[in-house]
Order: sequence, then structure tokens, then C-alpha cells
Amino acid sequence: MSAAVSVESGVLDDYRARLRPGASDELVTPTGLRTDQAALGAAIDAMGMGGLQAARAEARTFASDEGVTYGTGQPGGRNWAVDPIPVLIGAAEWAGLEAGLAQRARLLDLVLADLYGERSLLRHRVIPPELVLAHDGYIRQTDGISAPGRRQLVIAATDLGRDSDGHWTVISDRTQAPSGPGYAMATRRIISRVMAGLHRSTPLARLRGFFQTFTAALQDASPSATEPPRVVLLTPGPNSETAFEQAYLATLLGFPLVEADDLVMHRGTVWLRAGDRLEQVDVLLRRVDAAFSDPLELRGDSQLGIPGLIEAARNRTVAVVNPVGAGVLENPGLAAHLAAAAEALLGEELALPMPVTWWCGRDADRSHVLANLESLVIKPISRTISPLRYGWQLSAQERAELADRITAEPWAWCGQERLQLSTAPVVTRAGLEPRRFVLRAFGVAHADGYRFLPGGLGRVAARVGEHTVSNYTGALAKDVWVISGESDQLTPTSRDRRIGAPAVRAGGLSPRVADNLYWMGRYAERAEGTARLLKVVDDFAEDNSGSTATPGALATDALLQTVAWVTATGSIRDGETPLSYLRRVVLDISRTGTVRHCANQVVNAAQHVRDLLSVDTWSVLGRLEQTLDETPDDDDQLQPLLADVLESLLALAGIMAQSMVRDESWAFLDVGCRMERAQLTLSVLGSAFAVPRERQVEDLVVEGVLRAGESIITHRRRSAAGTGPTLALESVIDLLLLDRLNPRSVIYQAQSLASDLTLLGDEASAAKALLLVNALDTLEVDRLLHASTLTARLSELEQDFRRLSDDLAARHFLRQAPRRPQTSDWASPWQVADD
Repeated sequence: MSAAVSVESGVLDDYRARLRPGASDELVTPTGLRTDQAALGAAIDAMGMGGLQAARAEARTFASDEGVTYGTGQPGGRNWAVDPIPVLIGAAEWAGLEAGLAQRARLLDLVLADLYGERSLLRHRVIPPELVLAHDGYIRQTDGISAPGRRQLVIAATDLGRDSDGHWTVISDRTQAPSGPGYAMATRRIISRVMAGLHRSTPLARLRGFFQTFTAALQDASPSATEPPRVVLLTPGPNSETAFEQAYLATLLGFPLVEADDLVMHRGTVWLRAGDRLEQVDVLLRRVDAAFSDPLELRGDSQLGIPGLIEAARNRTVAVVNPVGAGVLENPGLAAHLAAAAEALLGEELALPMPVTWWCGRDADRSHVLANLESLVIKPISRTISPLRYGWQLSAQERAELADRITAEPWAWCGQERLQLSTAPVVTRAGLEPRRFVLRAFGVAHADGYRFLPGGLGRVAARVGEHTVSNYTGALAKDVWVISGESDQLTPTSRDRRIGAPAVRAGGLSPRVADNLYWMGRYAERAEGTARLLKVVDDFAEDNSGSTATPGALATDALLQTVAWVTATGSIRDGETPLSYLRRVVLDISRTGTVRHCANQVVNAAQHVRDLLSVDTWSVLGRLEQTLDETPDDDDQLQPLLADVLESLLALAGIMAQSMVRDESWAFLDVGCRMERAQLTLSVLGSAFAVPRERQVEDLVVEGVLRAGESIITHRRRSAAGTGPTLALESVIDLLLLDRLNPRSVIYQAQSLASDLTLLGDEASAAKALLLVNALDTLEVDRLLHASTLTARLSELEQDFRRLSDDLAARHFLRQAPRRPQTSDWASPWQVADD
């Protein structure tokens, strides 16, 4: 235990009084502060509980604004929960811990190589064969496969906690597809703002260097001499519990985030579908669980993996990181044998202790476990068998049932001594609470050893007294600060032939990504255009609610019919007022065409391309969702709600227009926006002016349409100056259909489509867009003033745009056919071990 530093603080005194007797804590001792905690203690003292609770709320807001999420059950899962008080680790303490972690990573790497290679550990029973061969993480199909790099285990993650004496102790290892480094960086971003003064004044080891080393480590794993190697991050998709982290990690590393649909296997090699060409993949960073990674060799019902991936890894045409089968190292029963393995493979004793473990496959160990069930942590060797059980929390009947299971399948169980985890302070409404703390450390194989993320990801239990510290049970994240030492700044030392090389080669977008960008643009524009129209019509309905057969009332009816036509939501129901109908068209998420449905589709599409979007995008989308989720009372006016919706959608449009590089990603987004605006404008014009009306009524309808099309001011200025058309209908046709300078006109959209498609290299589609420009140029306004002629021509143009959209889908968005699933009793693919 570190020496104590005396401090007086009401907040800390109250906190110290809540500590469990004999327990260690990350911040305080029974008499003061732990070494290296003086600055943090002073900051807590200065903030007081009011300031700490404000920081807690601010951290929650930042996590929501940046779209940091975890879990499933809704798009993106729940917001990432972060406690504002960081955990500090001194430079000397971290150096010792890092050395122990590096030794453990080297050992696990050697164990992994042996288990899938010579198996000398099994032959000499250093590790019992039954323990390994019975584990579902041992993938027999990968036997004999050796990764081309220096190490088999490229990424190592270890969960640790302090025992009652203050010593770091290993709880478990995560080697399958470990999650968390992206969350650690996201948590640091949040806390660096919430605790800005303390963050700036504390000499911290920075995190960015680790990700640079991570990038170099993945490049070094490549079996190819290609400069630079093509690395991709394979994700299960946006329904994954850690979808945010996977996308954020991809941006930190500089590699594309891909799904199975983006990849093809051809002649034993993995290829990325990049536009109209294929690019060879050299390294695949795997975040898909092993069982789902290759439907040809493993689960035949998987849509998440790549058929033939294991054979490609065997032939060394691609490196899979971590290799399929690395999950066998997560077996908790190995803890009983790692000390012997360290002696056999390293000739060293383990630097980091583990809880004493008894594997029930050995008679003596099983007898001990069965005799002491009430005081042990009982773990299955695989998390798919059963959750871990705390013997002291079980009833006599539950212990008897568990004993029967252990007796029936002894090889599948182990017992561990109880570890009294240290606590860390958590800000709550009732004050600071001590909750159990777990640190997840992350290392990557690079050069001749392993480099570790300074600190890692801290987590505290969801409740006081909770023994399990897991994201599944609602754990809160803790930013872990390591006091900087002279050697903390990592400098990647990639192979000489790659120094200065970019992270990835330039390439096109996969059809899946292009499709989602296109529809994100379309739905964003549809939501904005519909909201503008509804805002105008709601204004008309409010002004004319008590009138019948007046020009205003008739214009309102015409505009309501236009809403029904454009949104395809149906007309006003019997007994429904215009205002309640408009409210339904705004808020009904279950009906296609409503504002809320369109906004939901924008978010869904964005989830699929998260790695291409800026952090600001998620703040805007979060605000949009929150606005529409806060359903107003029936008596509330729609104008404030629609104004807030438009504010968010305009902010999103601003991000697209001003913050995106003019590359293929932007082009597909803009193509979607332009296509939707053209079709929506044509639909509004075709419905609003489908029948002739009296001059007064028609002028009011024209005003409404021009307001919805953001062109009313130009119309009025031109009319006042005598430079515009005489008739109001002629003006709306000119402004919204044929004006090349109006960014809301249909011809402007056709021109923009041609430019965007040229940027994409699709000259054939660009030529079709130019044909639309020419067709619009040839229109004569005076011949369109008759309702039947106008409606027919607008319908033709709308069909032309739809055909162009279909052509784009066929050229750019063609997905692979779903693989035919095989019936099985496997669990859901989203319930993977990704905690």
C-alpha cells in the first residue's frame, strides 16, 4: 500500500467513512490520500459535491453529444456512462505494472503458438489437454495455422484489480476480439473537458501514441510486401454492442470499417469491394466472434464472416488479428496452470499474481471446490456454459444444484478464491460512493515486445456492493491517468520499408457504404423538406381554423392534400382536425413518410457509416432524436417543434457542406440530397397545382409552396422590382423548376448531380443527369401554365429522376446475395463475448 498524504476535506472525509473495513481504495487510505493523489484530492475538495454533480451531468451530456454508446436494444445502444473523477496511477507504479503485463502478453503469445502448433504443453501435461480441447474457444479448424508476423497474439487485454493489500492482481484475459481502447480514448476526451483545469495541470502520459503504435503493429502483421499494406477492421455491424467503439477505433487507426458484405473471397485471397474494383486485403482486424468468422468452416448460418477466411489465413494470403482461435486463452481454468507454463516457456515466475484457482477436472481440486462452494467464485471454463457464480450468494439448494453440475461435467468448471477488489469514488446524488474498480489494460505486439495504452479503461460497478464489474451490468467508465515518465511517449517504429507510408491506399467505397451514404442524404433532405412543408401548412391551418370556403381555407385544403400526396401518409381521418393530422405526420414513427420516420432512417443509415462522420454529426443527430422523442401535448403548437427539427437538420446540412472533404463519401451524400430534393420538389409542384383554382386561392397556394421551397423572398423582390413573371404560378415554376441560380430548383439539382457523378467517375450517369438539365432548359413556362400540361410534364420529370436513381443503385449499390443460412441451435450472433 502506498504511503498516505494527509488532507482535510468534508467530501473526502464523508467518502472515507463509507469505505468497507479492510478494503483498499484508489484515492484514499484510512488516514489520508494515497501517494500521487494530492492534486486530485485538492480538486475534489475545491469542487465540492455541487461541482462534482455538475461535472457528472456535464460528462453525461458530452457522451450523448458525441454519440458514445454501448449495447443493443435501440439504434446505437445506451449512452456511455462516465464518472467524472479520474483514477491516477503514478509513473513508477505504472512502469512495474506495464512490465508485468508485457511478461503476461509474451507468455500468452507463446501458449497460443504452442496450442495450435507443437502442443508440447499438452503433451507434457503442463496444461491438461481436457481443459483446452473442451473449450469452445479452441478452434480445431485453425490447427497448424501460424500468423506471418513476429507474434501470434497481436492484441492483448487483461482485466486487473487491486487486492486488499493494494497489489495489482489479474482477474481475466481478453484475447478473442478485445474491446475497449476506443472507449478509453472517448472517455479521455470527455474527462479532459469536464476536469479541464486538473487535466491541463497534471503531467499525463498521452494516449495518442498508443494508437500510432497500434497502426504500425497491424501493418507489421501483413504477410505481403505491398506498400502500404491494406488493413481493414471487420465489424458485425451497427447492431454490435460495441459498434461505436469499432467505428471510433477505425478512425483512430486510419483504417476502413468493413462488414462481410464489403469483402469477397477470390482465389484464396480476401478482397475489398472498392467502387467498381477489388483491392486485396492484407490484414483483417477482427471484431467478429470466432464462431461467426468463417461460415464455410464454422457456423454455416453466419452472415457476419467471410467464407474461406481460415483457409486464406492458413495460406498466408491474409493475416487475421487476433487469429481465429485466440479466444481459448480466455479460459479461466488456465489460471491454475499459467505459473507452470511461464516456468516452462519463459523460465520466469509470473510477475502479476492471480487468484488461487482450482480446476475441477483434477480430483483434488474438484474435492476442494465442492467442499468450499460457499466461499469461492465458481466459473465455467467458457462463458457460453453459464455465468460465473458467487458461492456466498447462493442458497443451499442452488449450491447443491451447482455441485451436481460440477460433478457431472468437472472439466467445465473451476473455482477461484474471492478477490477483495479495491474501490474508487463515484459521484452520485447522495455523495461519493465507493464502488469496486477494475482496470482493463491493452497491449499490442510491436517490434520485439508489447506496448501498452497508458492506463487503459477503468470501470466501476453499477451499484455499491456489486461484485461484477461489467458493461453488461451497467458499469460506469473511469478515465485512468498515468503520471508521465520520461519514456511514456511512444514512437512507432514500423519496418524501415514502411516509414512515412500512409495508413491506407486510396480506394473507392464499398456498395454497402455508398448505399448508406446515399440514403442518409436522401432521408435527411426528405425530413427537412417535409418539415418545411408542414411548418407552412400548419401556419395556414392555424390562420384559417375557423373559416370555411374562404380563399385561405381553400388554400389550406389544397396544401393539406399536397402533404398527404407527398408523404403518402393518407388524408385526414374522420373526426381528425387538420392540426392533429399534421401532428401525426410529424411524430408517427411507424408510418413511412413522417418526419420522425425520416429522422430515424437518417440515424440508422449514419450508424452504418459512423467511421466516416465527424463527432459533430452525432451531437446534431442526438439533438434531433431528443427533439422528436419529447412528444408535445396535444394542445402545444407544432411551430416550435418544427423549428427545432429544422435547426438540427440545417446543422446537419451545414456539416455535410462545410466539413466534409469533396471525396466519394461527400459525393454519395450529396447525390442523395440532390436526388431527394428534385423528386420532392416535383412532387409538391405536381400535387399543389394539379387542378386550376381561382386566382386568390392559387396565389395563396403559390405563396405556401414558395415558402416551403425557401424562395418566397426572391419572388417578392422580383415582383416588386418588376423583373419577375407577372403571374404567381409562372413565378413558382420559374423559381423552383427552371432557375439555374436557385439552389432549391430542380434544374440546380440536376446540374449538381452531374457534377457529383463526374466526381465519382460515373460519366454515364453524369451524362444522364445532363440530359435532365437539357430537358428542363427546353421547357417553356407559358406552356406549363395549364394544370394538365404542368402535371404531365412534372410526372415525366419525376420518373426520369427515379430511373436515374435506379441506375445508380444498379451501378453502385449492388450488394452480395445473402448466404443461405443453415438451421442450428446457435445463440444470437450479437450475444458475443465482447464486454
